[in-house]
Amino acid sequence: MHNARWTLEAQPPVSRVASHQRAARFHKAAGFTLIEMLAVVAIFGLIAAMVLPNLDLGGSRIVSAEANDLATAIEFARQRAVMTGRTHQVVIEIERGEHWVEWAAPLEPESAATGAGEGAPGGERQLTLVPPPLDVDEFVPIPGELGRVHRVDDKTAILGVEVSGGLADHGRVELRITPDGVADPASIRVGDAGGGHVLRIEVEPLADAARVVDAE
Repeated sequence: MHNARWTLEAQPPVSRVASHQRAARFHKAAGFTLIEMLAVVAIFGLIAAMVLPNLDLGGSRIVSAEANDLATAIEFARQRAVMTGRTHQVVIEIERGEHWVEWAAPLEPESAATGAGEGAPGGERQLTLVPPPLDVDEFVPIPGELGRVHRVDDKTAILGVEVSGGLADHGRVELRITPDGVADPASIRVGDAGGGHVLRIEVEPLADAARVVDAE
């Protein structure tokens, strides 16, 4: 019977460098590296920055545009009242969602001379020494774009106007601006139809500009 012999061959020692290389390959195959994760996050951030501003979330962009248009009309009416020396007013039809600018236009020269040549006995001219009024209560739309009726977008509504007499949520409101630039104080609420995004237009008596702020 022959004795079986096994010969164990010595294996060459594994170097530390090769061991580290295999471990690195294992970790790389097992998941993402930190740099790769940061690159993915940066890509998603760029996509969000390009897409989100173009989304019309609740019509917020339309509400902002309409609120700024109304604030511009109020500021223009104030400037024009000072330049012309005539009282102006911004008319707001709440339920209709409309607004425009009017002014107390000066009387025509022939209408200012009231009583001249009228009602005098024997056809004699009759002159009045009473000067015509500097301002009248009858307002007419101003010339130009702001004098025409502007209706807000269908997705937007004028929710109410808060004046010194209280809150008006329907009907017609007239904000007067005198020739010295003093305006009726008011807070105008403009928002989308669902009430998800609401802005306030703050009108101060002596402020040069009407401020548009978020409604709390």
